[in-house]
Amino acid sequence: MLKPGTELMIEIKNQQKMIKCRSKIADLNNGSILIYYPVDSVTNKTLYVKTGSRLNISFTGDQDQPYQFTAVVTGQRKKLKVPLLIITKPEKEEIKRIQRRDFVRVNWTVDVAVHPLHGEFKPFVTVTDDISAGGASILVPKNLPLYPGQQLICWFVLLRKTGKYNYLKLRCEIIRISGMNVKRNLMSVKFLDKSAKDEQNLLQFCYETQVALRRKETKI
Repeated sequence: MLKPGTELMIEIKNQQKMIKCRSKIADLNNGSILIYYPVDSVTNKTLYVKTGSRLNISFTGDQDQPYQFTAVVTGQRKKLKVPLLIITKPEKEEIKRIQRRDFVRVNWTVDVAVHPLHGEFKPFVTVTDDISAGGASILVPKNLPLYPGQQLICWFVLLRKTGKYNYLKLRCEIIRISGMNVKRNLMSVKFLDKSAKDEQNLLQFCYETQVALRRKETKI
């Protein structure tokens, strides 16, 4: 599952707080993994990581299944003048599958365009109530022919902390629909057939948003 080029989401404890960052595998050998220096998901700054630091790592494997493992930084090395971190390589049984319900879910408004697969209704634009890498809750008008098990195409617009946008076209399945008020329902969907890149974008967006929400709470 782990191979050169695999994108990694990493949590590093720094001064009693967890920093979320991203990296990529550069190379592997029998007992170690070489990764590029992690980049903070919020500030986009490269992080200095001490030897002995413990890392919580997640990645997307075959069939877009997310996994996680822990590793320890054992040293540094340069490859073609590029500085790399050496971390411990987990045994196969130490790599754990992440259940979809374990995805970080954030209460955040994201623009989304909802399209039918078979012309059941006219496409419309709305927003999310919350979102994760596994699904979302979307505000929808009442009296539309929407029902659990129905599949849709949804376009999500993710505004990243860099100021750039990620546009994700995702096939979704309706899990449930619940009443919200006299005009709108809340539609919960799970994402189907998303690519590894889509999942990484969603994970990074949710982590960035979670950090922003925590910062906002500390200022209140």
